[in-house]
Amino acid sequence: MSSNKTIIPGMEDAYTELPQNHSQREPQMHDGTFVPNPFGTVPISIPNQKPVVGFLYSISRTSGGEYWPLHIGSNSIGRSVDCDVCLSEATVSDQHAILVVRQMKNPEKIIASICDARSTCGTMINGESLGFDQRECFNGDIITIGEHYDLFFILIDAKQMGLNVCREFMPIQSSNTTHVNSNPYAAPALNRYTQGYDESNSTLPSGGTIGLDESESKPAVKPGGTIFM
Repeated sequence: MSSNKTIIPGMEDAYTELPQNHSQREPQMHDGTFVPNPFGTVPISIPNQKPVVGFLYSISRTSGGEYWPLHIGSNSIGRSVDCDVCLSEATVSDQHAILVVRQMKNPEKIIASICDARSTCGTMINGESLGFDQRECFNGDIITIGEHYDLFFILIDAKQMGLNVCREFMPIQSSNTTHVNSNPYAAPALNRYTQGYDESNSTLPSGGTIGLDESESKPAVKPGGTIFM
């Protein structure tokens, strides 16, 4: 058998053989996109994590949208996977820009500023080039990184907005959470709103399905994986 392969540009990784223990490989976040707690999974608390005080949102890469969190302090932006905001695009430099969010004491407020980190293609705010000067960012600004990545800047001042930590907050214990150690994509086994479901009959034989027995006007278990109405 010939070993020659036709490789489609941009899909080289698709032709790389996976190791035998590929199921244990850790996911790689090359694009830096952040999706917190998908499908209702329980969040993992990270000790000493800086507060999230804003986001960068973009549809430059995909109409589905991407977003990255911004923390108090310095937030690096660039193509390198070591950046806090990693943008996989050719005109973005490895270390492109630095966005700093600071908590002011007097007056008490949150401010943000951005400066270009001597990138090749430059940085703009609302269509105006930054040069190498630091510029303050305001909620709703459009930050352009390189030539093609437009980022919508969202700054969140929780105290000014009247958002506070709830002292009466009642977290659910992990042992009682149905999503823990379960398939987050799975639908509930029974739906009380499904026609023909009898709440008094809470036990079903394994492999059975719910149907409506017209003679008894109550659910009847029938094999075959179909819900009979």
